[in-house]
Amino acid sequence: MTGRPPRPALRWVAVHAAVIGVLLGLVALPGVGPTPAGVPLLGLGLPWTLLLLVDAGRLYGLPAAAWYLATLGPAVVNVLLHAAAVRWSSRRRPAG
Repeated sequence: MTGRPPRPALRWVAVHAAVIGVLLGLVALPGVGPTPAGVPLLGLGLPWTLLLLVDAGRLYGLPAAAWYLATLGPAVVNVLLHAAAVRWSSRRRPAG
């Protein structure tokens, strides 16, 4: 099992990515808008969104692209970090 992450770890990365994908899809729907899906994405973007959660006034006055990047970007970064951690830990495991 050298270089390949175990299946349960890959499933968790897939579930994590699917949840983020569904929430990002909800943000794109015209009837839903960014707020109902954006709040869970802020939580899933911790610790990178901690300052935004503590002082939400920082989001006021941002251009739309910057708002989306600040609220949605950290959750995507966490999925990438999760996948990298699984990949890295699978390489560090001794064979056998």
